[in-house]
Formats: sequence, structure tokens, C-alpha cells
Amino acid sequence: MPAFMSHLPFLYQNGELNRSRAKWLLVLLATLGLGYWVYERTGHIYIDDARIASNVVIISANTSGWITDFPASSGARVKAGQLLVQIDDRAAELELAEINQQIATQEAEIKRTRRQRGMVSQEQSSELSTQQARLESAQAASSKAKSELVLAESNFQRSSTLRDKELISKRRWEEEELHLKQAQQSFKQVQSAFTQSSAKLRKVEAQQISVDLLDQRVVIMQHQLKRLTIQRQQLALDVADRQVRSPIDAVVDKTFSHSGEYVSPGRRMVMLHNPEDIWINANVKETEMRHLRLGMKAKVSVDAYPDHLFDAKVVSIANATSSEFALLPNPNPSGNFTKVTQRLRVKLALQQQQDLLKPGMMVEVTINTREL
Repeated sequence: MPAFMSHLPFLYQNGELNRSRAKWLLVLLATLGLGYWVYERTGHIYIDDARIASNVVIISANTSGWITDFPASSGARVKAGQLLVQIDDRAAELELAEINQQIATQEAEIKRTRRQRGMVSQEQSSELSTQQARLESAQAASSKAKSELVLAESNFQRSSTLRDKELISKRRWEEEELHLKQAQQSFKQVQSAFTQSSAKLRKVEAQQISVDLLDQRVVIMQHQLKRLTIQRQQLALDVADRQVRSPIDAVVDKTFSHSGEYVSPGRRMVMLHNPEDIWINANVKETEMRHLRLGMKAKVSVDAYPDHLFDAKVVSIANATSSEFALLPNPNPSGNFTKVTQRLRVKLALQQQQDLLKPGMMVEVTINTREL
């Protein structure tokens, strides 16, 4: 008999163990234990082959070059933006400095051309105003000379008529003739000046195209400046890519390179994960899925810490069994079929505690199906 029965006085009669009572006690205890086991089994789902998972980030090189500094080390804690690997960037920095110099030169040339355009435009505007004034003056003089010519012609015709009738002297007629010739000569001179002023005005107006040419030159240089700016952005990206930084707050799991090595694009250098971003991937039998709901609470026992329980909660249930994602599915076309219980992936949220939980650890999960 078990030793604990010695502490139960009702099992003894006249100082001797009553075997019948002891037998019934053992049967009762066994029944209670079996009942508790059945109760637990009907109200809980047990998974003993689950694992802790996390998003493991593999940092690869985006450019080629020699590694000049490798501050990352396995197990180290890093912050988002912290330098992990430094690739030689001397050539890239020189190219960036050269393109910056070209951009500065281009900007100065644009500024000089704009000033030149303003000066030329101002000079031409002033010249245009001057020629327009001269043309207006020549036009007024031409109108005056033409009026004087018309008057002189009229006086000469009247003098000629009077002379034919011998009503005026020959001297008076000759004076009118001389006045007519002077008016004709003056009109010719004024017309010549008007023609010259018109020609100069047209020349000044034609020179206005030089301002448009300077505007077009500025536009061309601005396009060239835009192209240089894009090249500078590309070179700046190349320089930034040579400083490989952590994208998240994480812990370094493994390193694959060392300082002094030559790396090429695509080569992995560091593997890391966020220790706070962890969960459990559990494969639940399809026969138990009818009891499972989102939000159900669970207790987790980690093999590494068997005396410590962790809380978890169901946050995701797969829509297809794990066999549907197998590389070599088995459709059983021959008819030889063996029924195997399928499993579905269930994700449980898990809270990190003192950095005890690591991706890949084996855990046992007990999901309480009686309450959410």
C-alpha cells in the first residue's frame, strides 16, 4: 500500500489496515484523477510540438566594395539606424564631390545668363523706346514737309497762272519756283530720315529675339541642372548604401562577413530579429478546430524553463492545412489512400519576458477552449 495511507486513521480497524477500505479509496482516487483528466481534455487543446517564431531579417549588401568597418557582433543589441557594416565609400564620395562642383558651376552659369538677359533686355527696351520716339519725330516732320510741299505746289501753280496772264512779275514766279524746289528737297530729306528711322526700329525689334534665345538657354541649363541633381541623388544613395544600418531595434543573431572582406550585391552579411516581436506557431489537429476561436487564452510551457508559465492568446488561424503548402503534395491518384489527420497552423501572441524567449525554442501550449 502507498505510504500516505498510514496517515489516514479511518483505514485502520483494531490497529490493522482495512484492505477493503483502502481498495475503495484507491478506486475513488483513480476515478477522480481520470475524471479530472477527461475534464481537462474536453476543455483544452494541447500542442506539444510548437515553436517560438519571429521575423528574422537578413541584411545583404546593396553594392560592392571592401568592408572597412564591421561593428556588428553576434548577440549585440542594436538600435534602428545603428551602423552594422561600413563598405569603402572613398570613390563614391569623390564622385559625389565632383557632381556637387558641377552643380555649383551650372547654378553660377544660370545666374550669369539671367543677369545677361536682364541687361540685354533693358538695353534693347531703352533702344526701342529711343527709335520709336525718333520714328514718331520723323513721321511728324514728314507730315509737316508734305504739307509745306503741297502748299508750295499750290502757290507755284497759282503763280504760273498769273504769270501767263502777266499779272505778276517774273521775279515773283521765280521765287515761287525756288520755294517749290526747296519744299521738294526738304520733303525728300524728311522721307529719307523717316525710312532710316523705320529701318532702325525694325532692327531693334528684330534684336528682341536675342532675349528669347537667352531665355531658351536658361531653360536648357535648368534641364542640365536637373539631370546633374538626379545624378547627385544617385551618388548620395550609393554612399548611403555603403553604410549598412539596422532597420529595426533588434539583436544580432549571426554575422556572415568580417572587416577587410570584399562583398558584392546580394551577399548576406548580418542576420537579426526584434526580440519583442515574437509569437508561437502551433499546428492544431483538424479534429480540434471546431473548439478553437480567435482570442482564446493559452498557457505556454517552454522546455528551457519548465517551471515557468507564459500567457498567450490565439490571434490567427490558417485557412489551409500545412500539407497544402508542401513541395511534393500527395493527391493519391492511384486510389491507395491512408487517412491522416491534417493540421492547421495557429498563431498565438506571446509577450516577451526578460529576454527569456528566443526564436526556435520548443514549447508546449495549452489552449483553454471554455473561455475567451
